[in-house]
Amino acid sequence: MKQHLFKLAALAFFAATLTAAAVAQDDATMFRANIPVDFYVGDKLMPAGEYQISVDLREHELALEEKATGHTSFLLGSPDDGSRDDRTVLTFKLVAGDVYALRELQAPDLGLSFRAKAPQITAKAQNHGKETITVVAEAR
Repeated sequence: MKQHLFKLAALAFFAATLTAAAVAQDDATMFRANIPVDFYVGDKLMPAGEYQISVDLREHELALEEKATGHTSFLLGSPDDGSRDDRTVLTFKLVAGDVYALRELQAPDLGLSFRAKAPQITAKAQNHGKETITVVAEAR
């Protein structure tokens, strides 16, 4: 009898785990963007290129996967206003030389902002100007 209860409990746990994974995927929003500049995601320098972007709406987490290498970086954001023109836009702020940092993501039904700072190593060379670029992403 105890074995049957244990198996039933294990099966219920497995079913709950699968359901949670399916619900979590529903909360992810996917985009694709061609980013023309090198940029920081947190303290990680990413090269210019094509990226797949996934946003977890519940956790306010952004995942950027570089298409050429498959390397993925993660960044936590703060909730922000969404886009008002039905476009998904990534905004990058110039932080050092020709290198930018991801500052915000805005889409029709979501918005996230990020600290736009380069790591301490480049702090002395930081350009304190307000130069930004925007990249329009496509929904996937």
